[in-house]
This record gives sequence, C-alpha cells and structure tokens, in this order.
Amino acid sequence: MRNGKLTVIHTLRTAADVSPTPALRPVANPRRPGGGTDAPGQRFVVVIPVYNHGASVGPVVQEALERLPDTLVLVIDDGSTDQTADVLARLEQQEKSGAPDRADRLRVIRHRRNRGKGAALWTGFRGARAAGGTHALTIDADGQHLISDVLRILRIARLFPDDLIIGNRQMDHVPAPPASKRGCDLSRYWIWIETGQDVPDTQCGLRVYPLTHTLRLRHWFKRFDFETETLARHAWAGLQIRSAPIACIYFSPGERITHYRPFRDTVRGVRLNVLLVVLRLFFIPCRRCQPVYLPRPPRGARHFWRFAAWRWAIGRLVKENLSDSLLSTAVGVGILIAFLPVYGLQTLLAIYVARRLHLNVLIAVLASQVSIFPLTPLCLLASAEVGSLVLYGHFLNGGRWHELTWRLAFADLLAPIIVGGIICGLLAGTAGIFITRYILRRCHARGAAAAPGSPIFKP
Repeated sequence: MRNGKLTVIHTLRTAADVSPTPALRPVANPRRPGGGTDAPGQRFVVVIPVYNHGASVGPVVQEALERLPDTLVLVIDDGSTDQTADVLARLEQQEKSGAPDRADRLRVIRHRRNRGKGAALWTGFRGARAAGGTHALTIDADGQHLISDVLRILRIARLFPDDLIIGNRQMDHVPAPPASKRGCDLSRYWIWIETGQDVPDTQCGLRVYPLTHTLRLRHWFKRFDFETETLARHAWAGLQIRSAPIACIYFSPGERITHYRPFRDTVRGVRLNVLLVVLRLFFIPCRRCQPVYLPRPPRGARHFWRFAAWRWAIGRLVKENLSDSLLSTAVGVGILIAFLPVYGLQTLLAIYVARRLHLNVLIAVLASQVSIFPLTPLCLLASAEVGSLVLYGHFLNGGRWHELTWRLAFADLLAPIIVGGIICGLLAGTAGIFITRYILRRCHARGAAAAPGSPIFKP
C-alpha cells in the first residue's frame, strides 16, 4: 500500500487462527443472540483517520476504493497542516468525475483543529452510522495494513457481527522497535487485569467495530488512549474481543510516520489504566450490551452442599490465571492487602480484589496471610513507625515499641497506621512481585535444562 523500504512478516496460517475461539466456524449459541451467526443486512464502512499523512493517505484510500467496491470510504482529516487536504480533495474530484455509481463512495470530514485520533474515530463512527453503516472498518493512514489482511478481518466480522475484531500483528519475527514490543506486552497485561480478555495486540489500528453497540458506550478519552479504553468498554458491556493474526509491517525510520509523543502519551496511558482499574475495583456500573455468561458447575452438581460442586470450584481456582505476570501480581496484591489496617477482613478483601482483577484467588489469599498471628504485631508496628515518620518526622515514641497497646494504636495512632500500612504494603508488594518473578524464571530455567524441548517448562 506504500512504496519504500519496509519489513513484512507473513506468519499467518489460516483465517481460522482467531482468538478466543479455536476455529472460525460460527457456533450457534442460544443464550447469546447473534453470537455466532452471519447476520443479514450488514453494511461495512471504511473509516480512515488522517493527520499529516499526505505522503501515504493517497495510496491507502485508492486501494480501499478499488478492492472494496461496495463499501463507503469515510476519511476523517483531523486538522492536518500538510498537503493532506489537497490530496483528499484531488481524490474526491476523481471519484466524482468517474462512474456515476461511484460518485459518492468517498466522503471526507474535516476537523478545523487537531482533536486526537479517538475524536477522529468517533466522528467517523457517527458518520458511518448516519450513512446506514452497521460496522466500521478502521484502517491506519500510514500504509501499514495489507489489503489481504483487511479482507480477512472483514470475513471474520461477517461471521461474528456482535464482536469487536482486532488485528494481531506478528511482531515476534520482525525487527520491531523494542519499545513497541514492550508497550504491546504491557498493554496486553493491563487489558487482561481490567477485562479478563486476552488481547495480544491492543494497539493495532486495523479493527471492525459493531456500531450498534459501540455508539452506545460512553468514552472519556479522545486521543491515542481511546483505542485502549474502548476495548475495556466493549468487554465490560459483555461483548467479545476477537484477535486475528495479520502481517507486521515496519517502515524504515526515515519513512515512518508517527504522532506518538513518548512522554505525554505514556502518561496518558498510565492515567487511563489507573482509572480503569479503579473503576473495576469499586464496581462502577457500566452499560451492558449483552449479558455476561460465566462458567457453571457440571450438570447435577449445582448445589453448594454437593462435594462435586466444591471440587469443581476449587479446581477452577487452582488452574486459572497461571502466567508469570498474573501470579506475581497476585502475590504483590496479597502482600499489599496484608499490610492494610483491615485486620480480620484481609482474606475477604483479597478474594474480592483477585476476582475483580482476574488474578489467581488462591495465590492472593495465601500472600495476604503475611499478616496472620504472630506476624500481625510486626506489621502493625512497622506501619505505625513508617506512618509516624512520614506524618510527624520522627519514629513512634522514640522507638519504644513496648509502650504500644491496641487502644493506643487505634485511638491515637490510626492515621500513622493507615498511611504507614499503605506505604509498607506498596513497598512489600512491589518486592514480592520482583521476587516472585525471579523465582519463576529460575524454575523455568531449571525445568528447561532438565527437559529441553518440553512445552511444560515454557515460561
């Protein structure tokens, strides 16, 4: 789609390699309307957000018009200051002067000023809906998406009309920038924490949005963080996010067009993830588009007094969320809760937080037992000491711990204990995460050495 030096990796197997389902063949689900049938009356609209892509947007739009003859192409010029407006005006004129049936296939909407990629996408969604579209196919204007991948994404979207389809760039076998790979891994981790759905590439711009559901969801952010927020919003609404492998293309540094500002946009991403985790923890109600169906015990074992039901539940808790990142996070969260001054409720709090953040419940509960007797006084005294140092500038009673009583602790030292408990919990939890990661890596290394080539010991 664009001339120039580029790196392309084709590791695609078949269109059936779509997560989270093992095969692309739709399966009728009577409990989920439209969850696996090819719904009639679908109309796809191509939405291309553009900002200072004058050198690349022309071939992208032309190829979309040629290879998608029955699809409306909607280009959103987000306040470009280069030759983008001239290129789009020339393309519009070419389409109007062509065949009569193609005169209205290209439409351009312009923002007077740059409002961000999320705002451009939202404008495109509303325009696509006003034009009678049921789904929006988003394509980046920098030319990094192959038309073969676009057609593959469309075929998948026709099979799963209620799901959000997103491309999964195969980055493992290309010389992609390390920062991009780390960013994808971190974003994948946070999306799992926030939604419980595994999205390997949360930053890919090749997507298909079900407009009937997407336009009903409330979004707060309108720049690059919109694409991450909308994944969480769709998952919370009960919709499935499906990933399909696509080619990974990286242009040479001199030809790469990016408007990502490392510091500012990274801060925005951190702010977004913190907010989404807080919303998840405090159980803020959100709009539901479809009901969420959870796994159920085996038939005949649905009563809590049946041993089979308890065995099923415990086995599910043991097997879920066993990756290194999630296990170490469960340990860190459990240790943090152990230091909070909610003695007697740590176990219940650990269960609640682990369930809300899709962590291993048993690991979090075990880690929270750091505060059990006889370690409870030590945790309490450490929290009081640190809190007193932070709030008052000196240690508790000059270090005379033997004078501390339960009445004194909860009557006069409640503020230092709360502040110190949070600080000690954060420090101890962070240390627990790093120590757990180190131990798991050592275990993987020893396992690989003992049984090389065995898939059991993959990290």
